[in-house]
Amino acid sequence: MRYAVLGMLLLFALGDGCSPTPGVVGVQDYGQVTGRVLDAMTNRPIPSALVSVGSLYTASTDPAGAFTLARVPAGDQTVTARAPGYDSATADTTVLKDQAISVGYVRLVPSVRPQGVPTLPPPATPTPAPTSAPTGVPSGSPAASAPPVSASPSPAT
Repeated sequence: MRYAVLGMLLLFALGDGCSPTPGVVGVQDYGQVTGRVLDAMTNRPIPSALVSVGSLYTASTDPAGAFTLARVPAGDQTVTARAPGYDSATADTTVLKDQAISVGYVRLVPSVRPQGVPTLPPPATPTPAPTSAPTGVPSGSPAASAPPVSASPSPAT
C-alpha cells in the first residue's frame, strides 16, 4: 500500500505524459486565404490595406486590393481588413488543409461619408468564360468542331 501511494504521488508530480507541455503548439494543418479589399462606396480596390486572421497571420493588399494569407491554421477563421480612413470589416470562412479558400470581396466603408448615401452592391465575382465556337459559326455546326485552317501557304505539289 505504501509503495502504491508513493507511485501515485510520483505520477502526479511528473504528469500523465499525455498532457501537452504548456506553451508548445502541436502539429497543425494549414491552408491559404485569398480575396480582395474594396471601397464599399466606389468598388475601387484599396491598396496597402492590412488583412489579418488573429494577430499572427497578416498581409497587405497589392495595388489591385488583392491579398493572400499563407499558412493560416485549418478550421473556422475570421478575416479582418483595415485601412486608414475606413471602418474595419470582417469575413468568416473555413480554412481547409492544403487548400486556398477565397473570401471574395471584403468591403470597407469610409469612416467619413455623406449622410444617407448607400454603399454600392459588390461587383460580380469573375468566373471563367465558357469556350465557344468561332464568331459567326453556330455551336452545333460541323465547322465549329473542325480544326482551324492555317493561313500559311502550302507547298505546291
